[in-house]
Amino acid sequence: MRKFALLTCALLALSIRDVGAQEMPSSIAFPGSFWITAGEFIPAERGNVLGQAAFEQGITVWERGSWFLIPHINVSAMADSYGYAWNNRTPARVGVKIVRRVPGGLLQASGGMMFEPNAEDGERRHPAAAVDYWTGWAAERAAQRGARFGGFPGYAWASSGLIAGRDPHNWITTAAAQQGLVALRSPLFSVVPYAGGAISFDSKRRPWENRASYDAGLKLVRPFVGGVVETGVAARRQHELLTSQVHSAPVAYVNLWIGWNPRSLITR
Repeated sequence: MRKFALLTCALLALSIRDVGAQEMPSSIAFPGSFWITAGEFIPAERGNVLGQAAFEQGITVWERGSWFLIPHINVSAMADSYGYAWNNRTPARVGVKIVRRVPGGLLQASGGMMFEPNAEDGERRHPAAAVDYWTGWAAERAAQRGARFGGFPGYAWASSGLIAGRDPHNWITTAAAQQGLVALRSPLFSVVPYAGGAISFDSKRRPWENRASYDAGLKLVRPFVGGVVETGVAARRQHELLTSQVHSAPVAYVNLWIGWNPRSLITR
């Protein structure tokens, strides 16, 4: 918990800057993003602190109206305090995606090659493909430009595809949504009670890929130009869909997201 608290303070300090002196980048020639998340997320693994970080960089090689063709690279790292093999990974991906700007969000399809050892045979290269959707409403887009967080912020997203190098032939689908209410605003952060849920399932019926969870929580949100940092706690109830087991536990987390700028395509 001490490390978690220090990371939270560091990310909040990183985000406190003079947003009035900066502008959201208008170019979409080199869209990319960087994010970090850390916390205790999984009720079935009480006490296991999980950390993830990812970086993606693309280049727009074709654009027509709301359509974009973007070759990209993605590298990420994951580690946990329990040392589970499936939580300690460093996958990388090279591919190309076609992005469609839609009202309030983005729809994209991607394909390429993933580099991560397969848990069964050690093979490091695997085809990867996915379809993704993201939309945010109320404060999300204004917050990305450094405006104060307000109103009824929320989002929904979904992803489906071959996305796990450790299990390369397993088609995994995940969807999540969250709705919040800004209860208090200050010059430094907003206090946001929220409710949310997520569900995932796969083609190989792995127990850890077939879960539904529901959250009721409270988070502190600090938007800044090009990104958002937040830290929160929630009561989470998680259903194991194949075994019918149910786990409930408090969770705590800190998230940082910076984009330059897949999400800002929606404001262009």
